[in-house]
Amino acid sequence: MPADEYSGKIVIEVPGTGPNTYLNKRKIGRSLLFNYHDYFAEEFNRRGIAYFSYSTRYTELDTIPPNFDKVNKERFFTYTPSTKVKDLEEIIKFLKQHPRLKSSQFILLGQSEGTIIATLLVENDSVAIDALLLCGTPTDDVFSTIQWQFSGEASMINFRKFFDINGDGIIQKNEYENSDPRALKRVGNLSFAALDSNEDSLLTAEDFGTQLQPRLAAINSAIENNDNEWIWNNFFRIGTDWIDEHRNLRPNSERILNLDIPIFIFHGDDDANCPVDGILKLQETAKAMNKENIHVYTFEGHDHSLEFLGWVIHETMPEGLRKLFVTAEEL
Repeated sequence: MPADEYSGKIVIEVPGTGPNTYLNKRKIGRSLLFNYHDYFAEEFNRRGIAYFSYSTRYTELDTIPPNFDKVNKERFFTYTPSTKVKDLEEIIKFLKQHPRLKSSQFILLGQSEGTIIATLLVENDSVAIDALLLCGTPTDDVFSTIQWQFSGEASMINFRKFFDINGDGIIQKNEYENSDPRALKRVGNLSFAALDSNEDSLLTAEDFGTQLQPRLAAINSAIENNDNEWIWNNFFRIGTDWIDEHRNLRPNSERILNLDIPIFIFHGDDDANCPVDGILKLQETAKAMNKENIHVYTFEGHDHSLEFLGWVIHETMPEGLRKLFVTAEEL
């Protein structure tokens, strides 16, 4: 809660994929320790807005990096989107009973998968929500998004940042070899030939997709075989029940377009987790449908987190996050 005047608004952060704690403690380098949620709590509070974060089921705080959490893995394998929605519903019901929050505006801040959980909750219409703030929004289902991430398109987004000097969407040999040595170091000083799978003297999504195909095949095999241990240890800290349920959900964009409460979408054009193209298509469709409740903001050079780590490292708030806080304040 804000130390000073309370504006009558509370933002509830709906976390992304995998185990999360109400602090999400992280470490950069050898010494820079921080709590992810502190940044949001302090900034929202500064603007008179309450902020609430929570730990996902079967997840506790711990002192061991890099995740600083302790997870009951076997139980977490059973944690699915429908359970997450039910948990969020109970959290909101509980908070609405708080004397200082009874007449508040309740705003959900969805991050990545959290944007799906938030829209599912609003669609259920089990508790009243006043607005949605959605960041790093997948417009498709999660399984389809995973396929895209290993198609080569996501790799091109990451590589273009450093090597696409003329901005034409492809990387030529001379661009790659004459780039900043620091950029080459970030990709392991790989030679151009090692990346140019089809030997056409250009780096495109096709090259990266060819190289990633064995990895994607292994992930899909583990999903089909319900190999939770392999997925947890080699891909991401999730279970196949979570993937299977997400796989059967409607695309997130369809659900967003069916909602009528105010929705504000914030997305970086360098998002290598969820393509910005889906957001731009959603924006066009919303306009064609006269959905005046949907507002889309895209930010040049911003990644999936809206450059959050830049805020931590450089102590300067990125444009996308600044717009997020201003939007919440003006609601």
